[in-house]
Amino acid sequence: MSDTSNPGGTGSPGPGYYSDPSGVMRWWDGTQWTDRVQSGGPPPPAPQPPKKSHTLRNVVLVLVALCVLAIGGCFAFLGVAANEVNEAIETADAEDAAPGGPDNPLTITEGQPFEVSGFQYAPGWSVTEDALGYAQVEGLKVTNTRDDKDGAIVEIKFMNGSEVVALVDCTTEQIPVGQTTSLNCFGGDEFPAEYDRITINDTF
Repeated sequence: MSDTSNPGGTGSPGPGYYSDPSGVMRWWDGTQWTDRVQSGGPPPPAPQPPKKSHTLRNVVLVLVALCVLAIGGCFAFLGVAANEVNEAIETADAEDAAPGGPDNPLTITEGQPFEVSGFQYAPGWSVTEDALGYAQVEGLKVTNTRDDKDGAIVEIKFMNGSEVVALVDCTTEQIPVGQTTSLNCFGGDEFPAEYDRITINDTF
């Protein structure tokens, strides 16, 4: 474009966009008009920086929160479980130490009733020598007065001082609460020539 009309009609301005004689914003290179024109619309918006995605961060935070809850729940569960285990051990120790428990044999008298941890043993039982000369217990019956169905597994010992001179094992099937049943007793020791007492204790 060769029109050299000076923009604004005064001294030669520096290069830039000016309104040419036709009213179009055109580039003035400092000496003459060029073919470069400025579009009439507003300048394009400056590019915006891409928005950061927080999806990964949010997922990580959720996972961390779940882990914290899970660990807290595990500790709570372990605390409850440990407490229950301790209570069970204390209960078992108390039962073992009770009269007739595994750790505390109960002295009994032939033919007389007795009780071991909620099992009521009836009177009328006897100790005998069977056909092979072994010690035997006959007519021993028990009633379950415990809270639940259970079975008896006991040891009846013939004692001479601190020595076990004969041992008879007696068992039952699982006995419903309130039911009476006979014990099955069997021994493999010879009937002792001398003993000073008879004891009974739960096997376990």
